[in-house]
Amino acid sequence: MSDRPLQPDPETYRRRPLRSWLRLALDTRRAARERPAAIAARQDARLRGIIEHARAHSPFYRARWASLPDAPHLDELPPVSKPELMARFDDWLTDPRVRLRDVEAFISDPGRVGELFAGEFSAWTTSGTTGQPGVFVHDRVARGVYDALMVTRTHALTEGAFLRALGKGLRIATVVATGGHHVSTSLVNVNRRRFPALARRIRIFSVLTPLPRLVAELNAFDPAILIGYPTALDLLAQEAGRGHLRGRPALVVVGGEVLTADARGTIERALGAHLLDLYAAGEFPGIAFSCRFGRLHANSDWVILEPVERDVSPTPPDRASHTVLLTNLANRVQPIVRYDLGDSLTVSSASCACGSPFPVIEVGGRRGDVLRFRGVDGREIRVLPLALGTVVEKTPGVRRFQAYQTGDGELRVRIEPDDEADREATWARVADRVDGYLASQGIAGVGVVRDEAPPARDRRSQKFRSVWDARHRPDVPASPTGGKP
Repeated sequence: MSDRPLQPDPETYRRRPLRSWLRLALDTRRAARERPAAIAARQDARLRGIIEHARAHSPFYRARWASLPDAPHLDELPPVSKPELMARFDDWLTDPRVRLRDVEAFISDPGRVGELFAGEFSAWTTSGTTGQPGVFVHDRVARGVYDALMVTRTHALTEGAFLRALGKGLRIATVVATGGHHVSTSLVNVNRRRFPALARRIRIFSVLTPLPRLVAELNAFDPAILIGYPTALDLLAQEAGRGHLRGRPALVVVGGEVLTADARGTIERALGAHLLDLYAAGEFPGIAFSCRFGRLHANSDWVILEPVERDVSPTPPDRASHTVLLTNLANRVQPIVRYDLGDSLTVSSASCACGSPFPVIEVGGRRGDVLRFRGVDGREIRVLPLALGTVVEKTPGVRRFQAYQTGDGELRVRIEPDDEADREATWARVADRVDGYLASQGIAGVGVVRDEAPPARDRRSQKFRSVWDARHRPDVPASPTGGKP
């Protein structure tokens, strides 16, 4: 490993962006050929840098770590949670130009998706398995790291697939939640702004689009690369199996939810393409990528994952954890150190046949159920969990929600409002928006019923499930007060 700095400082990156990025890309490429001990050395050096920077520039961490030694071990640092950090947002961040009020004003404008906050920072929102909204800001060096990892680690296109993609004009279709500063839409639009010549080849399709129209639009666009949530692409693959979706992309990329073995098989068979699985989060977009054998490898030179039990003791290899603590080694404007991500993680004790030195992980994270209702013409219409979730989450006044189907004609919804005094008005807006969305999908006669219990975690896993079919999952989470539907 070189004695040169493992990470360019923001000023150097600003003055020499191409040279700085190439250094990052070469380092990520080199690390993939090293032994685990060399990767661990990179990790340790970067962790020391993050801790020193946070202590010097973040009032939150300076106070929180005041009693710790100058060079603490990772397990000496107390874990942090999203609600805790969001409550101290301005003290948490290290740059005085970034204040929560200004960032929230920025992300409240959907017309600015893809712009840089203050001309320098990427900013987006996320909820995830904890159900608590979060606002995440990433500096230019961190963005360079995420891009370098994607370019050097994914090995997504074989030579044959690349030629197929060229034959299709390298058109990229992304099927995601739109209308807000989500990670996926923000990153796509950042790249569209950075590379205007490619902008017309990159198109975002909303998961809110009724399925027949979405299929027709994708047929017309005929993408070379298709990106989306596993539930959405599983649904599209089923349409391909029925002969409705005609295009055959060279590459399919999934992320944002857990990819099941059944969904992988359906997508690969029906679309006839190589499938790349990404484990990403608003806290670190690029935690792990799948190899040619379909196994996820954590990018442990830039991110630390600690599977832990409920009491924060380490979870042994080959066992699913209660949660996972994440440390982002790239982002210094918003240091994330031993952060409770909320996902259940299993680290394999066995190496992978692909030869990668990076650890193999399995993730139990965000995945809702596809809901099924009857359309006005009697046919079955499927509703994606992230589509319904986007409708409710983007309702003004909603902090958290849960929605679950109890019958062909009933959908029950729980909400936690931003302002308790505005609960009635918030519920009215939610009911109106959900009714409108269901109608836009051709669904009629569904009662949107208010569940007075607050949103709650799953009894067994303690994870926060947003959308599910209670007819097949009867274990509706009980509320903290014992409320029942």
